[in-house]
This record gives sequence, structure tokens and C-alpha cells, in this order.
Amino acid sequence: AEIDALMASHGFGQKGDIIQCAFTCDFSSFDFVPTTSFVPVPTFYGSKLEGYAFPETYAVNISPYTPKFFLERMFGEFRQRIIEEYRSEIASSGHTIHDLVIMASLVEEESRHDDERAIIAGILWKRLKNHVVLGVDAVNRYEAGKKTEPLLKKELETLTPYNSRRTQGLPPTPITNPSEESFVAALRPKDSPYWYYLHDKNGGIHFAVTNEEHNQNKYRYLR
Repeated sequence: AEIDALMASHGFGQKGDIIQCAFTCDFSSFDFVPTTSFVPVPTFYGSKLEGYAFPETYAVNISPYTPKFFLERMFGEFRQRIIEEYRSEIASSGHTIHDLVIMASLVEEESRHDDERAIIAGILWKRLKNHVVLGVDAVNRYEAGKKTEPLLKKELETLTPYNSRRTQGLPPTPITNPSEESFVAALRPKDSPYWYYLHDKNGGIHFAVTNEEHNQNKYRYLR
């Protein structure tokens, strides 16, 4: 939806063109893109393409321009920069490409600095392995369509596949198009003793081993 709005604002097609193409265009030549869409509610723009439109700077001509060809360029970049570059590591990772992209999207939204990414990925994979809910509010924000606005109590308590406080496991789709750095972090997570983390108001990250330590960090840094 953000890509759609950005392109339309610069005169590339009409608003809604890319969203419509995401649900109706044929991208079967890109075998790494999932073949089904997941749309839990009518107003939600989650689609099979989320996560695979590689974030990069692209030179685009106004004429000729079609949403399908533009998206194919982004998928082609994903294939070259991710699928081909890390093929052997992906195959030996024990994870599907879709799960890796989902995890990379969480890391992308949860990280403020590059040196955090692998540690955060390690924490999230560890929580998944031990059947602990992820507790990643960025997932809830994605479903609610909120970037910075406060999440409502009902948005945190309603049981949905995207409520990472209530539902175990990864969300059904990526929640953003992750950078190569975030994908590498998901592919090469860093082991640590930590189970929790939070960012303070200045963007600094604070890790914790126990929930008690995490609550202390909340009191210390988020008041």
C-alpha cells in the first residue's frame, strides 16, 4: 500500500493500481513468491507479494510504465540479491524461504541499528523454537494499519493470526519488504542469553534475560 501511494504521488499510474495488481497479476514465473493471498479482513492489504518487492532505488520512466513490470523488476532484484546470493545457506538453514522472509521483515521493523539485527533475530527464533509468543507489536501494527499511533486494548487482545501477543508462531505473511541486512540477520541469527528487548525513546536497545529484568527496563526506559 505504501509503494502504491508513493508511485501514484509521482505520477506513475493511479492510486490502487499496484494493490490491484498484487492480487490479480500473474507472477508465476517467480517461483519463490507464494501462490495464495491471505486477507483476514476486507480492509487489510496483506497479499502474497508482501516481503518480496526488494527495497532499492529504481530508475523508472513515466512512459511506458505498468505496475506489473515495475513489480517484476522488484522481484527480479529479490531473486538476484537474495535467492541467488544466499541459495546454499537458505537450503541448509532448516527454514523455508517464506519463513525467512517473514522473520527478516520482523527484524526490519524491530531494529534501529545494523548491529542489533542478528541478536534480535536470535531472540525471535529462540522464542519460536520454545513455543513462546513473539510479542512483536510491529505485527499488530501492520494488521491495524498503524505506524506510530497507540494500539488499542482490543487490538492487543483480539485473537488473530497477526496478534503476536496472543498467537504463537510467525504471522502468515511478512509485514514489510525487508532489506538484505535484515534477511542476512534472519539467516545468520546470533545466539545470546537474552529473551527480551526494548528500545528506549532515543532508539537505544536494552536486552534482558528474564521477564523481571525486562519489566525493570520498561520502568527505567519507557516512563
